Amino acid sequence: MSETHKKLKYIYVGIDCHKITHTASIINAFNEPLGTITFNSNREGFKSLVDFVSKINTENLVPVYGVEDCNHLGYSLSSYLLSKNCIVKVVNAIYTYSERKNNPIISKTDKIDSFCLAKVTLDKLDVLPNATHDDLYWTLKQLSKMREAILKHNIEYKFKLHAQLLHHYPNYYKFFHSFDCNTALALWETYPNPTILMHSPVEEVESLVYSVSKGYFNTSKVHLILDYIKEYDYDLIDYQAERDELIRTLVKQIKYNTEQIEMMDAEIDQVVQKTGYKLTSMVGLDKVLAAKIISEIGNVNRFPSADKLARYAGIAPVSFSSGKKDKDVCNKYGNRKLNSYIYILACIHINPGGRGMQRIMSPIFYDYYQKKISEGKTKHQAILQVMRRLVNILYGLMKSKTEYVHPKKLAEELEQKNNESAMKERAEKKAEQLKALKMSKKGCISSSSMVKFN
Repeated sequence: MSETHKKLKYIYVGIDCHKITHTASIINAFNEPLGTITFNSNREGFKSLVDFVSKINTENLVPVYGVEDCNHLGYSLSSYLLSKNCIVKVVNAIYTYSERKNNPIISKTDKIDSFCLAKVTLDKLDVLPNATHDDLYWTLKQLSKMREAILKHNIEYKFKLHAQLLHHYPNYYKFFHSFDCNTALALWETYPNPTILMHSPVEEVESLVYSVSKGYFNTSKVHLILDYIKEYDYDLIDYQAERDELIRTLVKQIKYNTEQIEMMDAEIDQVVQKTGYKLTSMVGLDKVLAAKIISEIGNVNRFPSADKLARYAGIAPVSFSSGKKDKDVCNKYGNRKLNSYIYILACIHINPGGRGMQRIMSPIFYDYYQKKISEGKTKHQAILQVMRRLVNILYGLMKSKTEYVHPKKLAEELEQKNNESAMKERAEKKAEQLKALKMSKKGCISSSSMVKFN
């Protein structure tokens, strides 16, 4: 008598997640629909789902929940199900889309999507990964996203401020090295147009510039700015007060966003330290980029090898073969955000210097990149090779939770250790020789004394 197939032991629940409500459809191992429910995205709604599945499950089978989005809209739901010791599978959206296209008439509703999710959960039960929630990495990802959004908005405000300053201060770029430094922002906020600046006491302007710059700019900077302004033929225009207020508002918003970014950096730094990873010890990897990489990788222990991590990041090539033809092509899938972060890191490491950089950031990777170019690789292929080697390093650092040691420094430490070992061996050998010499001299003296006595 043959054993029962393991898929017959389960019922399959596909859940289509949305902001306010979720829709779930239940099927058995024979693809027969058992029921559909729409419930609210809160704990009461989650409980109603579990009760509904329990009511339908008359044969006491084990429910398997397939959720398409476990990190955003379905995060709370999957966390609740995992807390109840339920089996939760992460369903790739591509599988759902492919299953929907298999129908002769393609239509899209929440009910159809949930049935497609249940069908995929049944068909790919052994392939779909289990949902695992680690709030530490999820929080780090949310912080990184928020910082990126604030930074993006701040850049937009700076562009708007630049457009306004062109009308009031045409050569403002000569005043400071950066038009958005603290001293410059204070000047634009206090004196949004040249007329206000020209009619203000010089001592007042000098005091503002000196205090905000903490003594970096002195009176000569103020007189230089005033000399630039004297060249203007500026007249007050209509609605000047409104335009001045617009500049002040932009400056205040830029200041506020800058403070928020600094606060987010401090929060990100604390969370990164809690992960135990020391990626910032690597050359060219600051805490912001390290946080983004860690948040996308998550718990590195879910990857059995660096090859799996490279494939997850879309860096490892994909093999296409047919008959005697076999070739590897670039992988355009995988985690594209993680791919872009590692690409940025690779560009930093192969940077040849220049434009203020006194040296090459990473001579080893720069030489490796140039070597691949000389072998006939394209620039894109060569940088992919660098990215692949960086994945190995990142995987090793995260797996062992150790600091990065530069190969040159490691070689120097090894050479120093070998030299110390060689010196110790020579000292021990010399001590043995001296001891043997003393013993031989002592033996000669004793024998001569005995001859004389006799």
